Amino acid sequence: MKEGELLTAGFLSKDGVAILQRFELSEDMFKRKVIEEIQTKERPWFAFNKEFEEAFLPISIDKELQQYEREAAFGALCDEGLFNHYALLCDPLFNEEIHRFWNLWKSTKDVILLSKIIRHNYCCLAKEYYLKLKRIDKVDVTKINLLPSSAQIEKRYIRNQCGFCVE
Repeated sequence: MKEGELLTAGFLSKDGVAILQRFELSEDMFKRKVIEEIQTKERPWFAFNKEFEEAFLPISIDKELQQYEREAAFGALCDEGLFNHYALLCDPLFNEEIHRFWNLWKSTKDVILLSKIIRHNYCCLAKEYYLKLKRIDKVDVTKINLLPSSAQIEKRYIRNQCGFCVE
């Protein structure tokens, strides 16, 4: 994996969460698919660190969820009283581990490695969802419903969609 390679793309919309995972497509083909998919989503589009997201795709994101440049998502969640919401997501990876899992998947084709990358992306989207509710929609923390943990999502949906048989 090269620095900044697009592997996974996720979107939050009124319809729910959509996560696209690159398997065998070239990065350029995957980017085209992602752009096609995001254009089916209703605006406005939100991102935490939209400059970073826009660097991957030639699209314009409407709203920034960061309150200041280089704000850390973890710090933002803590500042907004959302730490427990995040902790219950059970994120399986740190950002810097993604490239290792991707490279291992490319050499082994073990789909469990991809399921962890997708699960991590779900957690990133959930963080953005929580911050959007608090910062944009002004929902009180006590009124923000908890999303399912990423472990539940992986077991119920991700593994099956990746072709990993779950009993």
